[in-house]
Amino acid sequence: MNSESKTGSFALTAFFDDEYDAEAAAQVLMDAGIPKDAITMTPGNRPDTSPTDHMGFLDALTGIFFHEEQRAAYAAALERGGTLVTVQEMNEAQHNIALPILTERGQIDLNERESAS
Repeated sequence: MNSESKTGSFALTAFFDDEYDAEAAAQVLMDAGIPKDAITMTPGNRPDTSPTDHMGFLDALTGIFFHEEQRAAYAAALERGGTLVTVQEMNEAQHNIALPILTERGQIDLNERESAS
């Protein structure tokens, strides 16, 4: 999970192996008061669809809250499938609500995953 902020706002990202877990986490975020338009779900490649190049999307986020290593790790994870949940433009109170929700809802640790493979 990544958590960095621009001046006056907070952002979080979490990667989920299962799209349903990501959707459930997004719903819990909305139920907790996080605005729907602050939540973005980016699905990874699926066997039944043409592969997507996620680097363009991730390039747009570089410097906002992704470091180069994180961008590469998320792009590789999206190539394998799964879903990236991004929550942007939160105030500190919303960040303090969203962080434990994403942590508890089954998000995976990409660093741990990479060291295991």
